[in-house]
Amino acid sequence: MPHVVVEGAGDLQGLYQSFAPILQRAGGEILKVQEFYLAKSGREALLDAVVIEQGVSRSFFIQLKQHDTTVTVRLLPATDPEKTPAVKKAMALVAGFIRRVCPASRYGKTNLQEYLDASSPV
Repeated sequence: MPHVVVEGAGDLQGLYQSFAPILQRAGGEILKVQEFYLAKSGREALLDAVVIEQGVSRSFFIQLKQHDTTVTVRLLPATDPEKTPAVKKAMALVAGFIRRVCPASRYGKTNLQEYLDASSPV
């Protein structure tokens, strides 16, 4: 299962407050992360995502889970889309958003490194 752990990421409430919809177009590929839903507990969140690649649309949720000092970015198992490059890029965009909001954070354990390198904050 693709995932990214962002270490030193702060809390999800801060991310929620800073969220703005993400749209990226490149070639025939469109990546959109449209909504940020924060759980009442403040420890979990869902981001509504849609990707279009090669004319095929996929809708899914990206899940954020707050641990002590980390946030894990992964796919919500209930929406489990095919793990295409566009789906992985959308996850990397969310991880990059977290890094921009929390500049002292860093990427920890991940199996999406090649996608993070392409969307890494400057």
